[in-house]
Amino acid sequence: MKKNVIRVLFLVLVFFINVNLVPLIWTSSMPTYLENDNIIALVDTDEEKPVEVNHLVKDLQEEYNNTDIKAVLAIDNTDYSTPVMQSTDNKFYLFRNLYKKKDEFGTPFVDYRVDLNNAKKTLIFGHNSIYRHMAFEILNNYYEESYYKDHQYITLYLEDSIKKYQIFSVYVETKDFDYYDMKYTEEEWIKHINKLKSKSFYETNVDVESEDNILILQTCSTSKKFKTDKYKFIIVVAKEV
Repeated sequence: MKKNVIRVLFLVLVFFINVNLVPLIWTSSMPTYLENDNIIALVDTDEEKPVEVNHLVKDLQEEYNNTDIKAVLAIDNTDYSTPVMQSTDNKFYLFRNLYKKKDEFGTPFVDYRVDLNNAKKTLIFGHNSIYRHMAFEILNNYYEESYYKDHQYITLYLEDSIKKYQIFSVYVETKDFDYYDMKYTEEEWIKHINKLKSKSFYETNVDVESEDNILILQTCSTSKKFKTDKYKFIIVVAKEV
C-alpha cells in the first residue's frame, strides 16, 4: 500500500514538472523565440490567409513596447518562429533582446538598408552556437538535403502582409561576401541570383528568374569542416513565391 502511494506521488510530481517547469526552462533559455499556434497552423497551407494574422506584428510591438519589431519569421513543418527586428544599423540587435536590453543571445534582425515592403533582396541575420541555444541554430539542419526537402518554405509575416519564400540554395560562405550588396542592374541581378544558386550544397531544382525577389538568412557556421576558416556563415537563400 505504501509503495502504491509513493508511486502515485511520483507520477503526480513528474506531471507537475512537465506541465509547469519544463516550459519555463525552455522559455528562459530561448528568449528571442515566439511560439504562436496561429503562425504554425498557417505556414503550411495554401488557403487564403485570414486578415487577423496581419495584426501579429503590431500586437508584438505593443506587447514589448518596441516598434523595431518588423516581422515574424517561420519555417514550414516546424514549430519554429521568431520575431525579427530592424534598427538604423546592423549592430544594435546583435546583443539586445525584444525590450532593447543587452542580451548575449541577441535577436534576429533585418539589414537596416532593406525596405521590407518593396525589397528585391531581404537580408536577415541571427546568432548560432554549438554551446548555447541561439535563434538561428535551426539553420544547421539545412546541411542535410533530406531536411531541406521537408522544409523548403519560409514565411515572413509583416505588419500588413505575408510573404512566402521557397529555398533554392544552401551553402557556407567563407570569403565572398557580395551577397551583402543591395544595388544591381537587371543584368547584374540575374547573374547574382544564379551565382547564389550555383553555390548550393545540393541541387534544389528551384528555378530563379530576373523578376524574383529573394530572402537571405545568415548565421555563423558551426560545422567542423570550416573550423579553420576565419569567417564562415551558413547562407540560406529563398525566392518569393
